[in-house]
Amino acid sequence: MIDWSATAAAAKRANAAYIEDAAQSKAAFEALGDVWSSIFSDANNQAVISVDPSGTTHLSISGTRASSLKLLDVFDDVSLDPHPVKGGTVTEGVISGMQEVWDWALSVAPAGSVFSVCGHSLGASRTHLTPLFLPAHQIGGLWSFEAPKFCDAQFYATYAAELAGMVCVLNGADSWAAWPWIDPRWQARPQQDHVWLQSAGFEVIPVKQWPGAGSFSDHDMGMVQARCEKIAAALDIKPIVSVAA
Repeated sequence: MIDWSATAAAAKRANAAYIEDAAQSKAAFEALGDVWSSIFSDANNQAVISVDPSGTTHLSISGTRASSLKLLDVFDDVSLDPHPVKGGTVTEGVISGMQEVWDWALSVAPAGSVFSVCGHSLGASRTHLTPLFLPAHQIGGLWSFEAPKFCDAQFYATYAAELAGMVCVLNGADSWAAWPWIDPRWQARPQQDHVWLQSAGFEVIPVKQWPGAGSFSDHDMGMVQARCEKIAAALDIKPIVSVAA
């Protein structure tokens, strides 16, 4: 069962993770009710550590910052060379710099913290990498919004248990979440059913049933956040209900 309140909150964090100015980032996360701890930002990674009112530690990972001309972010999206990791293979682009991100996160949060992790786009795919950096007992909630395909099937099989509770959200006919479009090395997704947001509501589907590719404009964290918030606000929400987009 999907906790839509938590999913909407994660969508807000994933959207706020794009804010580059530290003061503005702090204000945005505090507006969500979190205590903002720190921001990590370099040429190809950005993430925020915050703590919610329940005491849960959140790592919110930014997606591609193309509008800010962070060209290494774009390079990471198209860098599809295979990078072997324990239990599988991922793209060079998705794992680029993530050791540094996690070194920073673990230095900011108290020792032994359980991390809830969320991200959009490239940040969503980087959320999938969480088991490479944390033992299972330190992995909390995971939310993936509009993730491209940057990990192989063996990776998802190896970490099926650690990723089993991850909420994976796809939106409309998002062409960028369908990337890479034809590369046979990169066609896998997490094994669990995915949430498919649509203009009239949502469905929970086996991921192979998602039609994908057809609209670049559907790759929009603002739209995803708005749809998740409206679903969370609806009463007696069930799959394939009518919820205005």
